[in-house]
Amino acid sequence: MARKTKAQRNQEWEDRERRVWDVFRPKLEAVQNFADALKLAAQTPPPNAPGRRYYSNLAFFLGSFGVPGGSSYAEKALYLQLIARLDATGILKAGARPKIESDLRQAMEAQGPSS
Repeated sequence: MARKTKAQRNQEWEDRERRVWDVFRPKLEAVQNFADALKLAAQTPPPNAPGRRYYSNLAFFLGSFGVPGGSSYAEKALYLQLIARLDATGILKAGARPKIESDLRQAMEAQGPSS
């Protein structure tokens, strides 16, 4: 059996990452409150597993409401939607939402939608 090339291994990794994203995204879209968001973040795969970064980024976001480094444009867009839902539950301090949204939007503008 021939060894796989680096390009083949990278493609397989990207395919696994995409499959995890395809599962993670609708779960995050369905989150309606902070407790559910924490439960989702707690499902973090083990280190070096495909998709771990999505869960780690969510955990970071929930811990600080800051923009996670390395998060994709699509993740940030989901965090914008999530913060609106969390604000509706009263979990955020008064006036916190505009600052969080502004930070996310600025990071998205700097990144561009293809990332």
